[in-house]
Amino acid sequence: MSSHNEKDTPINIPQSDDMRAALLKASTSFVDTFINSTSKFAVFRTVPTSAPPPNAAPTRTLLILDSSFNPPSLAHLTLATSALRASKTRYPGPRRLLLLFSVHNADKKAAPAPFEQRLAMMYKFAEDLSDRISKKPQESQSQTSEQEGADVAIDIGLTKLPYYNDKTSAIEETTEESSHYAGEPVHIHLTGFDTYTRIFAAKYYPNHNPPLSALNTFFDKHGLRVTIRADAEQGKDERGEWGSAEEQRKTIEALGKGELEDVGGKKAWAEKVEITEGEAEGRGVSSTRVRKAVKGEDWDTVGRLCTPKVAEWVRGEGLYTVDG
Repeated sequence: MSSHNEKDTPINIPQSDDMRAALLKASTSFVDTFINSTSKFAVFRTVPTSAPPPNAAPTRTLLILDSSFNPPSLAHLTLATSALRASKTRYPGPRRLLLLFSVHNADKKAAPAPFEQRLAMMYKFAEDLSDRISKKPQESQSQTSEQEGADVAIDIGLTKLPYYNDKTSAIEETTEESSHYAGEPVHIHLTGFDTYTRIFAAKYYPNHNPPLSALNTFFDKHGLRVTIRADAEQGKDERGEWGSAEEQRKTIEALGKGELEDVGGKKAWAEKVEITEGEAEGRGVSSTRVRKAVKGEDWDTVGRLCTPKVAEWVRGEGLYTVDG
């Protein structure tokens, strides 16, 4: 155990108050405009700023990291970097990554960080992620280089829809004037095991018979990359019992064995689901742990669980200091 007082350990905050205020003003305006519009999906910004907008350059694979980002953490980072290193045979380029947040989540209320703060943190996270994947191999802390994703643009977007099949439809929507993404890309949602179980939970599709027939359109073209929670082998986490890595894998493989056919799940969909194990850097990391560390002013832990600019933002904005 460290002999110094971790509560007093500073997190450097190079961002000026003016820079934070400008970003927060922009994110607040974007959220307000989006909520009061008829749009179901919109892109806030793209990182790096030199990247072409999503509707300007054809994209073949759109990797989608859909989360509450409350706050973004190393668990989110490893989901993204692992996917960007994945085989280009399975996920051909040109590729883009979309960080997506729903202002209407099926399970989670808008707390403790408000939407505009969430969007601002997603932007800072995108900057950190872009920095990570653009590092030269010898600069990366990972033994496997993230250079495969060095040319990937990262979009930060909002949706009003709570369910994956509806979100994909909103992203695919086009008008006579334009489309959100050029090239009609395949969508690959990057999820954890807990999210996978929600996607295939029949209770979320009461207006479809059988319930999982709601996913027909999604799996006609798109797919999932599911990261199983290796840390769950150690016991119960804050979200419940997910079982061992082997038990999680068996749950996912049940789809291909036809065990979900009675509720509308098709065996053929299993070909669109990739199973991967979580990387060590993100194991045991959760947004809940980050919030607990912030409340306890344990800034060393916050710095270990979050990317640098997100940790700076959280402390600079005074987020998560009280229960939401």
